[in-house]
Order: sequence, then structure tokens, then C-alpha cells
Amino acid sequence: MFLTLPLLLALAQTEFPTSKDLPPSNGYSHVVTAMPGKMIFISGQVAMDKQSRVLGAGDLRVQTEQALNNLKTALAAAGADFSHVVKLNWYVKNFKPDQLPIIREVRAKYLSKSNPPASTLTGVSELFLPDVLIEVEAIAVLPTKH
Repeated sequence: MFLTLPLLLALAQTEFPTSKDLPPSNGYSHVVTAMPGKMIFISGQVAMDKQSRVLGAGDLRVQTEQALNNLKTALAAAGADFSHVVKLNWYVKNFKPDQLPIIREVRAKYLSKSNPPASTLTGVSELFLPDVLIEVEAIAVLPTKH
């Protein structure tokens, strides 16, 4: 079966409107709309394993990878995956602009390149544990089943 982009968007119940009046986006969408469906709110995920141990102390790349793996697991628990994510919020401890390429490189392994979710990155002075460098929360929408 051949699916066109409009049909795929209808099935996913999301749209990615653009405007020539906004600056170019790099790895995120300025706007994502979601039609009625099952909304999923994922609490901030960090680089913590099942035994509550922080992994990759001092290594932003390792922590970003683990946080996104945990997010993937949380999405799966709700019957979703990264294609259903419409919004991400990133919190990075003591963020510096030279860290952005690391986050983007890891993020690109998980997110759609053609229709990435809306996204906000915020630098913070502290997170809930001293060794945690990054926290990622998500909102996803599953299509309504007909």
C-alpha cells in the first residue's frame, strides 16, 4: 500500500504548519498541531537506570542518550513511540552553546528529520541530583482509533 504524506499526516493526526516569517529551525518544529487523540504526558526523564543510579556522570552525550532511551521506554509503556511526540522540553544543567551539537547529534537518532516535534531547551543552574546534567520531558498524541 502506498501512503502519501497527507494521508500519513491524517493517520498521525498531527500537522507541522510553517511560516516564512519565522527563523529557520534546526532539528525542531516551531509549530505542531495535534487533532483529538490520546494525549500522553511524560515526566522529565534523566540518565538513570532501573536501580536509580545516575549513568554517565559528567558526560552530556551519555546522559542525553540514556535520558532519550528512558523516554522511549516511557512512551512504549503508553503505546507510543517518538513519532507520536509533539513537544519536548529539555533542561540542561549549566548549559553552554558549545553543548548544543552534542544534544542535536544524539537527538537526531530518535526524532523525525522531516517533522520533528516542537522543542524548548532551557539552561538551568541545578537539576534534582548533583550528577544529573540533562532532563527531557515530552507530550505525545496517539491517533484516535476508528
